[in-house]
Amino acid sequence: MPLNEPISDQNRTLSDLTSTTSRAATTLLLILLIGAVAGYLLPWAIAPSGPMTLNAFDLAEWLSLHPPQHHTSPPLLATLLLRLQLLIVCLMFSAVSANTSWKFVSAIVIILLALGQLPPPEFVFDPGNLNYRQQFALALASLLASLLLLRVRRARLLSAILVILPCAGVLSAIAGLSQAYDVYASLQAGTAIGLGLWILVANYIGIFLAAVLTHFKRPPQS
Repeated sequence: MPLNEPISDQNRTLSDLTSTTSRAATTLLLILLIGAVAGYLLPWAIAPSGPMTLNAFDLAEWLSLHPPQHHTSPPLLATLLLRLQLLIVCLMFSAVSANTSWKFVSAIVIILLALGQLPPPEFVFDPGNLNYRQQFALALASLLASLLLLRVRRARLLSAILVILPCAGVLSAIAGLSQAYDVYASLQAGTAIGLGLWILVANYIGIFLAAVLTHFKRPPQS
């Protein structure tokens, strides 16, 4: 930048550069979040029998039918860890979009993801069902917490969320599948871990790195 360029022009140039960097980072983070959702929906546990090849959502539901899982501490811990991923993704959609023009689109995505977590209508007639209660609680938390987070304006808080949540996601996803796979493999011969987990983890790592690099490599302010 020329030394004789007016300070106001220099500030305008830096502001434009910052805005461009921010838009590019937001787009990248949204793409990674879409990749995370795809990873969640792709197979996590593969069996020789096609119908028993399950993604994370179906694996959690299948695991909830295994009686010993109701006696873990807390009950249905493995299913909670698997289902927790959608709550984490919803919160990250909010953190990425809170101060951008993508806010409305992200709100729609959050609502759809929350609706997808709801228990079946039978929950109304069986409110004591622990599995249904867990699904309802996570769906409600995904909706309310994420929509509230969309109203946050503090950039540092949003950046911190985008650093912390991917780490929590990686740990909980691996822990959840580890517990679920032990049960799954004991009942299904010739099983294997699917690509879904690794795609989800890879996108979590990408979100973490993008958030860190965006935070520490912003253009200097004058």
